[in-house]
Formats: sequence, C-alpha cells, structure tokens
Amino acid sequence: MKKTLLIISSALILMTSPSCSWLDVNPDLGLSEEEVFTNWKNFEAYFNYVYEGTTGSYPTNITLGYPMFVNGNRRRFTFNALTDMCDAGRLVRAQQIKAGKMGENMSTFTTDNSHRAAIASSMFKIIRISNKCIENIDRVKNFKSETDRHDILAQAYFVRAYAHFVLVRYWGGMPYIDKAYEEAALDLARLTPNETLRLCAEDFERAYELFVKAGKLRRDGGPGSANHLNAVDMHKPNGATAKAMKARALLYAASPLNNAGGSADWEAAALACAEAVTVAEAAAYELLPWDRWASNFAGSMYTNEDLWAYATGKVSNGSADFVTYYGFGVVGKQATGDNPTQNFVDRFETVWGDPLETPEDRERATELGHYNEQNPYADRDPRFNATIVHDGSIVEGCKTGINICYDPETDKWPMTDLNGKASEFGREWGSNNEMGYSSTGYYLMKGWDGNKAGIVKYYHSEPLIRMAEVYLNYAEAVNEAFGPQGRAGDCQLTALEAVNKVRARAGMPPVQDRFSSDKESLRERIRNERCVELAFEGHHYYLDTRRWKTAPELMSRTLMGMRVEIVPVSEEYPVGRKYIRKPIPENRQSKWKDEMYYFFFPSSEANKMKNFVNNPSW
Repeated sequence: MKKTLLIISSALILMTSPSCSWLDVNPDLGLSEEEVFTNWKNFEAYFNYVYEGTTGSYPTNITLGYPMFVNGNRRRFTFNALTDMCDAGRLVRAQQIKAGKMGENMSTFTTDNSHRAAIASSMFKIIRISNKCIENIDRVKNFKSETDRHDILAQAYFVRAYAHFVLVRYWGGMPYIDKAYEEAALDLARLTPNETLRLCAEDFERAYELFVKAGKLRRDGGPGSANHLNAVDMHKPNGATAKAMKARALLYAASPLNNAGGSADWEAAALACAEAVTVAEAAAYELLPWDRWASNFAGSMYTNEDLWAYATGKVSNGSADFVTYYGFGVVGKQATGDNPTQNFVDRFETVWGDPLETPEDRERATELGHYNEQNPYADRDPRFNATIVHDGSIVEGCKTGINICYDPETDKWPMTDLNGKASEFGREWGSNNEMGYSSTGYYLMKGWDGNKAGIVKYYHSEPLIRMAEVYLNYAEAVNEAFGPQGRAGDCQLTALEAVNKVRARAGMPPVQDRFSSDKESLRERIRNERCVELAFEGHHYYLDTRRWKTAPELMSRTLMGMRVEIVPVSEEYPVGRKYIRKPIPENRQSKWKDEMYYFFFPSSEANKMKNFVNNPSW
C-alpha cells in the first residue's frame, strides 16, 4: 500500500488544531513517499512548495516572512506603523497595537491564513519541508547534475535558517528544529534568542558552502552577462545572500536585546559582516548610483544592489495589497497610508551633515545658517525628498507641488492636481479616522512613482537584503567590536569608512568629526544612518529599535507632526508657509510596555507545546 506523504503541523507548535494536517503532495497525484524522494522532478516540486505553496487561495510559503508581503496583510497595517516613525492614516488595528493592546491583532500573525498573515504557521511548515529534503537528499536517483543536488540542498539549509530567523525576530528564541519530527516528538526546549540566532548563522554558513559548490554565488551571470538580473530563479537565495544573512543573524545576536557573550559576540558579528562584504563585492554587487537608488523599490524587479529581493508583477499603486504605502490623495478611502511623524522626519540631516533630532541640534544648525524652521525642507539629505511626501513635494504627476496645507483665509485645505485629477492630501488631523488622511502632515514617497492610482502599473519590489545594509551591518558590528577606525577580516574598510560609503552614494558628506572619535558617538550616527537609508523597508526600524533597546524611550516620546498654513511671503515666512510643530492627536500617540519586545502566542496554541514558555501577555 502506498504511504501518502503528509506534513503534520510542524514541530513546535502548534499552529493548527490537533485534527488538522497539511498535505505535502496533492493526494490526487497518488504519489508515495518513495516516488517523491527518489525522483528528482518530484523532489524538486515538493521542495518548491517553500516558494509557491498555498492553502486555499492564500499563500503559506516563504513570502509570509517577507516584510513587504506582510505589510500588505488584510488587516491593513504595516509594522512601520507600530513604531514612532509613522502614524497609520486609518485609526484601526495599528494604533491598538501601538498603544500596547495586542488583542487579536497579532494573534492573526500566527495561524490566521484568512488575513494572508499566518507568518508562524507558514514558517514552521517550510522548516519541515526543508528538513524532509535534507534528510532524504541521498535517496534521489536521477539528479541531472551535482550542481542541482548542491543547489537544492543549499536552499533547504537557507530556508530552514531564514524561517527560524523570521520567528525569532517577532517572537523571540525558539526551539531549533533540525529534524522532521513527528507529532509525538514536540517536547523541544525553547532556546534563547542568542542561541537561536547562532544556529541560524550556522545553517546560513552551510548554505553558503553548498551554493559555492553549485556555482551559485549569484543567480544571474552578473554585470555584463546576457541574463544579468533576468535569471529565471532570481527569486531564490544565493551564496552572497547566505553570507549576508549569516552576518545579519550574528549582528542581531550581538545586539543589546540578545547579547550573551559581551565583546565576543560583537567580534563574531564583525568577522561575519566582513565576510559578507568581501563575498558580495567579489560577486560584483554594488551600491547603485544615486540617480538609480529609487529603482531598488519601484519600477524594477531586481537591481544589482539586491543580494535578494521580493518583487511583484506590474500592478497599479492602488492595488489592494499595497495601499498601506500610499496616501489618501493617491488611492482614496481604502488607503491606510504610512504617514511619517515629525520625530522621524527630524532624522534626516542637513546637506552639511548636521543632526536635527533635538531642539539643541536644530538651534546649532540654525546658528550655522544650515537650517531654518520656516523653510525646513531646504538643504536636507537628498534621501529626505526621495522618502517623504511633504507640503510642496514635486512628483511625477504633480510638477507644481503637493498641497498638505491649510488656508486660514478660506478655511479650506487646497486640493492637489495629480495627473489632471483633483486629489485631497490635506485635511484637519483626526477629522476622519476611518480614512487614510495624514494626521502628521506627511505621506510616504519611497516606493511610489508619483502618479495617481491606476494611471500606470509598475513593479513594486523590496530588497530582502541589499548592499547598503551589508555595509551598515559591517559599520555597526566593527564599531562596537573595534571602534570607528577598526577593521575586521579581509575587509579593508574601517567602520567609519563603511558608513561614509553609504552616505557618499546619496551625496552626503562624511560623518562630522565630532561624532567619529569614539564608538559611543559614532554608534548614534550609524544607527541614524540605518534609519534614513533603510527607512520603511524590511521592518528594519521596527526590529532595530527593539534589538538596540531604544524603543522604550522612542515610543514614550510625544509623537509630533508638522501643520502647514498658507501665509503671505515675508522675511519670517520665506516660502509663504507657516510651519507649526504640534503633537498628533492623543488617540494616535504610542505607549510602551516591555512585553512589546516580542509578540505573544495565543495561549491555546502555546499550550500545545509541552516545554514552551510563552512570552508575556500584553
């Protein structure tokens, strides 16, 4: 009798009722385990569930671990909106979580496939598939070549590591599942975050070694080749990706939230980051020129800065899966919108490299003639206009400037002509909490092509890891381990040179000398550089402020916006606008509880594990 292959709800958890199970192989095919694991085509099709698998009409595969995909969840909030960096236009679930009331909102991300958000169950599912493939690789009788064998085994180790990494970054330390355990063997010890991340790093290293054997340091032929950025398997990881993810895992392990070995953890992270830089550069990955920076996020599926990326097909910027990225004036009443706060806007320095985060910073910059609070968007880091929509922003569909301002004379908020259509970007803050109007005075530019929804369809993409992050990871780890002038491994860059390399691409000057004399001073500029360069991508800010343990202080500050009013041009108001810093509405402010470092598993699920100590409830 044939034994039909089944996946049991993956080791740990949980994640389904005891009576449910998932099919590895469509039973209509009538394949036995022997037929799946001895035939290469069947084996490959079985493994490819990790990229393509669905349950019903919803994905239950690795994409549930991709931040941009998660941000398109049906509950309509991004992880950006769970921090002080932005406010969600519609006052719904994001604000509940931000105020420390998790309720059902985040339990959705464990098992609720109906909201296209079952992160945890999907990660455990692909871990089991990866383990089954690793355990059965030697049974395959007809590989086309050893390249195929090494490549798919490398992918299996990578996927296993990546899925665990996704789990640890949202829920903390996990049992590391390195076998396809059956249901009776789920009594696994929960590890610390540091231990889990180190095991992820070991698997990423195994993947790297196998990718090298497979000749897959990158998936295409690199710059100059016929299939540069067009290989059919670009969506899959490669050797450079594996090294970079190992470095990221060890960087997280060394960070204050997870550090268990003091300076030794930072030194291990620094060496791994140096290896990642060296391998990526050898594979001809690079920082794109500034005039192509935006193509990392919109208009292209892949770029030569992406070591690995998630890309959509061509969809309009009004697509339901991406409305969280655009303002009300772009998509209409269904939009949520990531509306940046003034707190985050202040992270963008002047073109001279002056910080503007505190009143003292702004006073100093003003005294130098580098900043004017009544002309606040002049002479800013070029990434400011490329990331933030503000009053007066020039975009593809509006060459005269977007209006997010109030006119006291008419008691109205002027409309904006966007591609010949009247669009409403400005409205009294908090006046309609069911729609996506900004209550901060800002919208998000990054990832938007500047057109009205439906005018044009284009690629949306998000780097899962790109060269800018690789350099910034290196800068952070080396600075913590060896200081601003330190180096690691075979990389010739100092920590200071690495962060300046990223700044230079955007046309920014080196970090000012007053911040480069010791690691404590440089630490703050490296962290700020990550906030600016990686803004609104990859859940970086959400994760960084937690691993640095800065979230309690940041999310306890008053969240501010910028109210802009039309006034006559004068010496005091040189652009005919009056800029007023003011708190956003009280019901949009954030609160912090230390329980918010990690999400809570629904007790009904966590209790299925014999040896699983749950996170504190919110």
